[in-house]
Amino acid sequence: MVEERLAQLLGMPSTCPHGNPIPGMPVPENHHPVPLSQAAVGQDLVVDRISEEAEADRQLLHFLWESGIRPGAQLTVSEIAPYAGTISISVEGRSITMGLVASGKIWVYDPAALAPRRPAPRVRAARGAVR
Repeated sequence: MVEERLAQLLGMPSTCPHGNPIPGMPVPENHHPVPLSQAAVGQDLVVDRISEEAEADRQLLHFLWESGIRPGAQLTVSEIAPYAGTISISVEGRSITMGLVASGKIWVYDPAALAPRRPAPRVRAARGAVR
């Protein structure tokens, strides 16, 4: 009862403020997110969620929030230095470098992958053709 009323007051959110699904609520549209650590240089991405593991790390969560890295934020991967263990991104015109381990706790998706696709044209068999 209390949960239902609270959900109504909040507008029936399907995710927490960090983008993680709320148990028992409808699952949001699947964007096929991947960890930021798996992105490629030059990719334009959108933050889908901050993992629950990152939510448990107050310092990391504070760093992400202060850096503008939150669900819905647009970012571009500018450099990946695997041997140094870092990734550099641009968020809202700011350059941010973080460890690959931390970036693995940020789930992102490619907004271009959500663009509507035209259905494939229907091919009709010619008269008398064998199917």
